Amino acid sequence: MHKNSKLETLNSELTSSPPSLPISIIIPTLNEAGCLNETLSGIPPAPDLEIILVDGGSTDNTLEVAFRFPHLRVLQSPRGRGRQMNTGALASHGEILAFLHADTRLGPAHLTTLRGLVSDPHFNAGAFELSLTPPRPALRFIAWGANRRSRVLGLPYGDQVLILRRSLFFALGGFAHRRPEDLDLVIRLKRHTRLRLLTPPVNSSGRRWLEMGYFTTTLKNWLFLTYHLAQRTLTQKWMGGGGLACGGGG
Repeated sequence: MHKNSKLETLNSELTSSPPSLPISIIIPTLNEAGCLNETLSGIPPAPDLEIILVDGGSTDNTLEVAFRFPHLRVLQSPRGRGRQMNTGALASHGEILAFLHADTRLGPAHLTTLRGLVSDPHFNAGAFELSLTPPRPALRFIAWGANRRSRVLGLPYGDQVLILRRSLFFALGGFAHRRPEDLDLVIRLKRHTRLRLLTPPVNSSGRRWLEMGYFTTTLKNWLFLTYHLAQRTLTQKWMGGGGLACGGGG
């Protein structure tokens, strides 16, 4: 079957039945063929779990890799991680929504943690602690810093797998349709609930640090965080809700 005929569209999903599954894992992709097979192989099919991949127009073999996994639901949306994750959330049926980057690995222990959240009445939102691969000393130190930021400032990033109850995600209007969609959602979440930092840590690729350099990448991340926080404080650009509430803006 031609790959386009296998892709589901958002409009058809909006008429689907109401949520009836405990957990939905939503994976946005754009040219992730190199890491996607390993990520999907670590999430076996289960009756209490749905996995939704939302592609933003990959030009590599991302979709071919995705179609090797028959239990995977594959959608398309306009490019942009926030748009793609919103598309997946709208098509999902889970009470718990877990937004997984394509280069971050979930294993059996993480799935056990997710299953425990479903019946936890005190859980609303959270993310996993972070571990970076390969396990080089510099990357271990960077991951330690990210976990300290998450604990002290309450600001986990998207590579830590943001996890929300469905009702809260939609009440917030989902993700913004511009960067930094993960940081924006976390900041808006903090006004309503305490984000829980979960274990065990997830393994996420340290490829950005390896390609661009440890110091340069870390400095850019902190400058970007500082710029975004200043923009929120000094301007009106981030006054709205997420893209679902604002029709595509911030």
